[in-house]
This record gives sequence, C-alpha cells and structure tokens, in this order.
Amino acid sequence: MKKIISKLLVCMSAAAFAMPLAACDDGDKAGTVRVFMPDGAPAIALAGLMDSGYSGASFTVVKADEIAAHVSSGKADMAIMPVNAAAKLYNKGVDIVMLSVNTHGNLYIVGNSPIDGFSELVGSRLGVIGQGNVPDLTLRMLLNDAHVAYEVSENAVTDKIALRYAGSGGELLPMLGAGHVDYALLGEPAATNAIKKFNKTMAADIQEMWEGAFESSYPQACLVAKGSLIDDRRDFVEAFLTALENTDGWAESNPDKAVAAVKANVASGIQSELGALTSDIVRRCNIRTVSADDSREDCTAYFTLLTKLQINDTLTALDKVPDAEFYYQSIA
Repeated sequence: MKKIISKLLVCMSAAAFAMPLAACDDGDKAGTVRVFMPDGAPAIALAGLMDSGYSGASFTVVKADEIAAHVSSGKADMAIMPVNAAAKLYNKGVDIVMLSVNTHGNLYIVGNSPIDGFSELVGSRLGVIGQGNVPDLTLRMLLNDAHVAYEVSENAVTDKIALRYAGSGGELLPMLGAGHVDYALLGEPAATNAIKKFNKTMAADIQEMWEGAFESSYPQACLVAKGSLIDDRRDFVEAFLTALENTDGWAESNPDKAVAAVKANVASGIQSELGALTSDIVRRCNIRTVSADDSREDCTAYFTLLTKLQINDTLTALDKVPDAEFYYQSIA
C-alpha cells in the first residue's frame, strides 16, 4: 500500500508542474512506446522503421546480453529478444506477450575449412555466442542429436568439443583471429565479417544441420510487448505490426541505409558491431515478420525440445512450454 500511495504522490506532484500523468505510468499509456532490440540481425529487422521513423515510438539498440534485463525491468515496452529468453520471462510471470517471430535462424560455424558433421570438430575449440540463449542452446541440441560430446573449456579436450563462450560476435571475432578458438559459432552479419577479416570460410550452416536433424526450421528472435501495452493501446500494437511486416525486404534492398539506421539508434555508451552490409548478408540473416499465431507450431516444437535439454543434473533449458496466452491474437 505504501508503494501505491508513494507512486500516486509522485504523479500528483508531476501534474502540478504540468507534466502528463501518463509519464508516471509504467505502460506509458499516452506517451512514447519504447522499443528495444539487441545489436545485429534483430536490429536490422527494425531498421526500416527506424529509417523512416515511426510516430509514437522510440528505438534503442543495446548489447545482446542486456535485452532481457530491459524487458524484465519494464524499461522496454516492446522488444526483440531471443525466443527462449522471452519464454523464460513469461514463465516467471513477467507481463509480456509474443507478437511475432522476426529472425528464423542465422547461425553459421566459421573456420579454416568446411565440415560435414560435428564429429569433425572433436578435439577442437569452438567459440560460441549467446550462452544460455538460442545460439548456444541450438548448438547443444544438435550436438546431443549427433551424439558428440562437449564441455566448456578454454583448452582443447580429448574426444570432445571444447566450447568457449563470448558475450557477442564482437568479442568472439578477436578470439578467432588470435587463434584462441579454432572455429566460431556466429550469427550473420558477424559470420561474414569474420570470414572477410581473417580469411576464414563458412564451415557449416546451422540451419541446414537443424533441418537435417529435426526436419523443421527454428525460431530465433521474436518481438514481444508488455501485456499492459496491448490492453491500453491495442490499435498502436496492431498498426506497428502491420508497418513492421511492410518493411520485410527493406534492409535487403537498402543495406547501407540499414546500417546507418541501426547506428543512429544505439544506446549511449556503446557502439554497434555492425560492419558493412550487402544484400546477400542481409538475406542470410533470415529476417521476416511472421505472426505469433502462425509461429506457434514451430515455437512449441522448439520449446518442447528445450524442456528436454539438460543444462545440469537438475535444470533444463526451459521449465515448461508457454501456454496459449503467450501468443498474441490479432484483432484482424
């Protein structure tokens, strides 16, 4: 009760100074909708809207390992984030709803030579981004399916693949260049940047390996919104989704503008890791807006696999498959 009274007093004080009451509301009912996204392909997915500007929305590009905190704290009204992270927050009671899936697998293994299977990486050091999120978890499921042993180690391990984690593609690239890892699991556009910078090759396409193992594609990053935002401003959410879908293909046709749009919206104190883009790189980012309803089958299949992936003796990658309320139902 004290917290409620305190919040009311703050808002009453703000009104006395001619500030809108909405500024005190977590859902920002009448104000700017704050849209957050991690750097890289997720940001490219929103580049078309950032380039043209979208009335009533602000855009902020943050580090990949910060996006979940911005969502769970309520700082982000809408956000693109890894699908598994969104599911975990929802399962914990965070008031979010999945609006769409926006990237559909853009992971590649980069190294000195192509590989035909994971067994060829045994005895090697594999650098990995996204620990605990889609890149890492997708890799682990593929390794388990291929019955290839692995462990986390900075040094090569006999009869296993040594996994060495990095916080982002920008951190992993120097490790690859300096020879601290033999191969690197990277998303586009970082994968192509590594190939060009260090004279490497595309050793394996994770999307092809996933399809071969599970006969499906996998969702990687999704757009979520606060449930309160949907309740209070459903028309805005509907219009935003339509506008976003209408930008599908824009970044592929305008790669230079896409880079500029992302860099213009980077949060203070950080730098975007995006380098020069080409249409081919953007195409490999596998960006397209697919509604939550149309994505539900693929997401459920992926989440089900995550509930079976053991992280340790007592913990799985996901405690349960999110229920139907996780998926946004359009009024159209």
